[in-house]
Amino acid sequence: MYDSMDTQEKGNSDADALSFLATNGYLPLLLADHDGMVQAYSNLFDSSTQFFSLPENSPQKTAFHAASGSAASEEGYSDLPGEKSIMTIKTRNRCPDILQQHAEVAWNLTGAFLQDIARKIASSLGLESEGATHADFVEDVQVFEAEGGEPKVNAERHKDLGLLSLVIGHSPGLEVLDPVTGLWEAIESEDFVPKEAQVRSGGLTATLLSGETMALLTRGRYKAGVHRVLCAPDRDNPYRFSIVFTLRPGLAPVYTMHFESDIVGRFAPEEQMDGQSSAELFERIRRSHWNVNVVKDLREEQQKRLLALAKAAKTSGSGGVAEEFVPPPGPPPVRTQSHVMGMG
Repeated sequence: MYDSMDTQEKGNSDADALSFLATNGYLPLLLADHDGMVQAYSNLFDSSTQFFSLPENSPQKTAFHAASGSAASEEGYSDLPGEKSIMTIKTRNRCPDILQQHAEVAWNLTGAFLQDIARKIASSLGLESEGATHADFVEDVQVFEAEGGEPKVNAERHKDLGLLSLVIGHSPGLEVLDPVTGLWEAIESEDFVPKEAQVRSGGLTATLLSGETMALLTRGRYKAGVHRVLCAPDRDNPYRFSIVFTLRPGLAPVYTMHFESDIVGRFAPEEQMDGQSSAELFERIRRSHWNVNVVKDLREEQQKRLLALAKAAKTSGSGGVAEEFVPPPGPPPVRTQSHVMGMG
């Protein structure tokens, strides 16, 4: 929260912010409230623009081509024609030189920030065991360039798979689903982020999303945020650039008993894990979702498979199950700056 607040005010504000995140699955943040973030992400956007403007046969791109198929968005550079280009960074030695310096600065700042939030979430749920509050984490960063032209969906409705994601936007496009009204909200627009707040943050927006792993380990006490990206760039900005920083559990045994408390409750026998790897947990979640960042044909194949499984089980799909795109029903309600929240 704001540095000028006294300890009690900051505590109350953090509690309000966590409550909002738990209920909605998303939380708008003011980047300017966090030391170094505006400069770090402004620099990374500048170097990202240079990277994406390179020809496709540039060694900066070809040396880091991602795997094909379902692993296309796991690490490296991939281009989805007519939709977007993605550079996923997980390690320093798999990061193009043109991005490396600025990506490392943003990585260090954001990793510490999200790990601190994860531990505050654990505390809010009464999870004081070492397994919950001293967990190891891994992070990755994805830089996106979404193609312009006619308004279109560049990322269909989905939930992120990890614990937390921080989405930094260069221009509006991210929309979140309000779980109460069922309406899409343009969370990066001036209706939600007042102009003066955007100016303070160098024209950048920041949105925190909780993911499917967070929802699973908290037994739904923190909802996974449903979102999509609807691109309608203007003439002066033909592309939408965004950076997504994702926090996931580190590779380690998972004991669901470490995530039980009077607030969270107890895991059902079929939900329990007793030392299985976090990789197994992540794979279990991944198998029940389709990937929004692979080529369209493969994405549709994954959607059909999941729909068939849902029908066979006589259950309705959710999260990663395909749905027909319906434009948002008019502009969202006007919000004041008090609705742009911070965590500190």
